[in-house]
Amino acid sequence: MILCIGKKTRMAFEIYAQNHDLDVLGECLRIDKETYYGMNILDYLVGNTDRHPENWGLLVDNQTNEYISLYPIMDFNQSFGSYDTIDGANCQTVYPEKMTQREAAIEAVRNVGLHQISDIDENFFEDKIEWKAMFFQRLEELKKCCSSLSVC
Repeated sequence: MILCIGKKTRMAFEIYAQNHDLDVLGECLRIDKETYYGMNILDYLVGNTDRHPENWGLLVDNQTNEYISLYPIMDFNQSFGSYDTIDGANCQTVYPEKMTQREAAIEAVRNVGLHQISDIDENFFEDKIEWKAMFFQRLEELKKCCSSLSVC
């Protein structure tokens, strides 16, 4: 059997969810909580301010029209845009709720942990000293939260 996969944005999924009396965020978490929470952690760490509903979506099996997972994380052209405070920008993935990227990332760590598989190469930041400092400050913030949990 050949699996054909299509992509629907969150905005398209919201229309589907409304027509089927589904809670959008609840369904996203049911379908793929690891990717949803991972997206919030990564957006916080890199200060991505462009995670509006058209920049994330769901993979769909076109033969069955079943949702498979969230689409792999994409669109980071606005990274390091909200790097002036530890809290970051308003988190767009939790709409209509309001929380900062930091709050959303901490919630994510509490739900799925912080699965850092290797050390971050500090040379990645080259001469971006402020970016490097903020990235590692934010990472430490999440690690502090993680140290008291059993999911990390």
